[in-house]
Amino acid sequence: MLNLKKYANGRFFDTAAKKYVKPEALAEMIKKGEKIKVTLTKTGKDITDAVIGQFSKKEDQKKEKKKKEMPFMKTDKLMKWLGEVIDSKIEKVMDVVKLPTREQVANLDENIKALNKKIDALKLSQEKATKKKATASKKPTATPKATASKETAPEDKKPAAGKAVDENNTKTKAV
Repeated sequence: MLNLKKYANGRFFDTAAKKYVKPEALAEMIKKGEKIKVTLTKTGKDITDAVIGQFSKKEDQKKEKKKKEMPFMKTDKLMKWLGEVIDSKIEKVMDVVKLPTREQVANLDENIKALNKKIDALKLSQEKATKKKATASKKPTATPKATASKETAPEDKKPAAGKAVDENNTKTKAV
């Protein structure tokens, strides 16, 4: 049991340890359930119950104050925590879904436009090539006599053909 004396100025003195006790420390002792005995120094009257009641009321008042403050603090902290949790979940979902960013979409759109231009250019060149083939195939069918006359012209020149034949004949003979 702790024997304390209370002075007129409100200070508490521990007679066993011979030192002053702060009201906060006394409140902690009461809260822990330590047995104390408090007497007034002038009269020697036992005021233990009054001191315990006084510090208990202070503790109750602090608890009530905390209860009044806590809902607001809790809701603010809760809202902040919920926001952080939701943001992290959204980031995880976005990583799984792998949706492109706006920049990536813009780059993709530019790439698609460039590829479409190349495809159009290839189509045009292919159409030109098919037109050229069509016109080229119409020319030989339109002038078969001209090609025939060109083919007969080398045959008319017998000496040139004869030389070629003679060269071939000489080569075969030499072998």
